[in-house]
Amino acid sequence: MNGDSIVTNSGSYCGLSVDDYPAVSLAVEQVDKFYDPMGELGSFRFTNRKKMEPLPFDGSGAMGDKNVMISTPCGLPKADHLLVFLIVGEKVTKDVNERRSDMEAFMLDFVPRVKKAMACSA
Repeated sequence: MNGDSIVTNSGSYCGLSVDDYPAVSLAVEQVDKFYDPMGELGSFRFTNRKKMEPLPFDGSGAMGDKNVMISTPCGLPKADHLLVFLIVGEKVTKDVNERRSDMEAFMLDFVPRVKKAMACSA
C-alpha cells in the first residue's frame, strides 16, 4: 500500500494505491468562483451523474458511479469557493450502490471538516 500527497498554493491532492491499483484519490482546490458540478463543462467526469441534494451545508454536489464533486463557498480572499473531488476505484467494491452510498457519507462528513481546517468564513 502506498499514498502520495501533494500540497500546493491552491489546494492539495492525495492518492492511495493498494497492490499497485489506484484505490482512492482526493483533491481539494481553492477557486475564485462557483463551478457547478452539474454543469456541462464537468459532465465528462461522471458516469450516471446525479445531483446530490440536499447538502447539509451550502454548495452543490454531483455524484457518479466512481466519483463525487462538491463546490462549496469558502469566503477567503484566495478561495472564494472550494472544489472537493473524490474518485474511488471499482475494485474497492463492485457494488455500485454501496460505493455511491459510501462516497456520499464520506464527502458529507469530510467537506465541513476541510472548510473548518482551512478557516473558511462562508
